Amino acid sequence: MEADKAREISERDQLWASLRGLRPEIDALAAGEFDQSPRQQQVMMILARVITAELSFRERLISSE
Repeated sequence: MEADKAREISERDQLWASLRGLRPEIDALAAGEFDQSPRQQQVMMILARVITAELSFRERLISSE
């Protein structure tokens, strides 16, 4: 079980690190700059998936304690 937990933590860290490349676009969204472009819609979908994955991770973490 520890190997699975370590792998999941590593994958989670990689996922968050991968968002660095989207930082300018994320900052623009955070500032309220919405243009409804296909690219912006993709970024918002990626952010929603990351948030969903993070919430699931935290739920599993809490339930395993």
